[in-house]
Amino acid sequence: MIPTTTVVAIRCPECGKMEYISVSLFSFSGSNGVALKCSCGYEIIKLTTKKRQDFWFQYICAMCEGRHLLKVTRGKLWSGETPLDLVCEETGIEVGYVGSREKVREKVKKQDQSLAEMADKLGFTEFFNNSSVMYEVLEHVYDIAERGKLYCTCGNYEIEVEIYPEYIQLTCEKCKASGKVMADKEEDLHLLKKTWELKLTRNGFLFNKTEDYNNHNF
Repeated sequence: MIPTTTVVAIRCPECGKMEYISVSLFSFSGSNGVALKCSCGYEIIKLTTKKRQDFWFQYICAMCEGRHLLKVTRGKLWSGETPLDLVCEETGIEVGYVGSREKVREKVKKQDQSLAEMADKLGFTEFFNNSSVMYEVLEHVYDIAERGKLYCTCGNYEIEVEIYPEYIQLTCEKCKASGKVMADKEEDLHLLKKTWELKLTRNGFLFNKTEDYNNHNF
C-alpha cells in the first residue's frame, strides 16, 4: 500500500495550540500549492510543489515568529516511515513534525518532557509549598492550553504565566485581565482535574467543569 495522506503537527504562533492537519497528495490536483491553517484560522504553512516530485514547506515558527523553508522529496514526505522534523532555524528547537498520525503523536509526546523532571534539574523543587501538587497542576494547565481551552474572554489566547510557591498567575497580554490557579493543596488539584476549560475574565477565572461539558447539548 502506498500512503497518499500525511499529517502535519505544528504549534500555532497565533493561539499556541499544537495543531494536527491532514494533507492528501490529491490536494495538489490542479494546483501547485495548498495553505494549511490552524483551527483558529491562522495560516501556519504554505506547502508548494513542482511536478509532484519535490515539496517545499514554508512555515511560521512559534519560537522566533519567523518564516522557515524546508525542501522534501516526494518519497520522504509520503513514505509514512520516519517523521520529518520542522525546526526553528534560530534556536534549533523542533516546532513541528510531518508523518503518519501515530508516529507524529509519538514524537510530540516524547518532546513534552515532564515539568517535574525539568523542575528537578533546575533545582526548583524546594521553591514550591507542595511540589507534587504544583507539578500536576502545571501539567493539567498545559493540557488545557494544548486543547485550545485556555483563553481570555476578550478573545486572546496569548496568556502569560508566572509561577509562585503556592499558585500560578495567568495574565492576558492583550487586556491585562489576570487570575490565579491555586496549586498548594490536594483540593486545588482535584478542582483542576474536573475542569475542561479555563476562561480568564476581569474578575479571575471561570472553571468550566467536565460534568457541565458532558451534560451540555451542542
